[in-house]
Amino acid sequence: MDEETLNRLAAEALIEEAKIGAKRAEVMGPSGWVKPRETINKRFLHSTLRNAIISNKHRHKESKDRDSSKSRKKN
Repeated sequence: MDEETLNRLAAEALIEEAKIGAKRAEVMGPSGWVKPRETINKRFLHSTLRNAIISNKHRHKESKDRDSSKSRKKN
């Protein structure tokens, strides 16, 4: 792409963003111009990851136990 095309696309993107901000400002007032931040529920994420790790450890241990019991039965 040439520089002229990039400048045109950038200007269109800025105009579109300004229109969206103006619509938000009509509803929410001056704070509508501020883009909403996506926040992460860190407590939920932490507990989900912790439980997934614990579950994987149990599954890994159970599969090891099954494998060792199968090898004992064969011998």
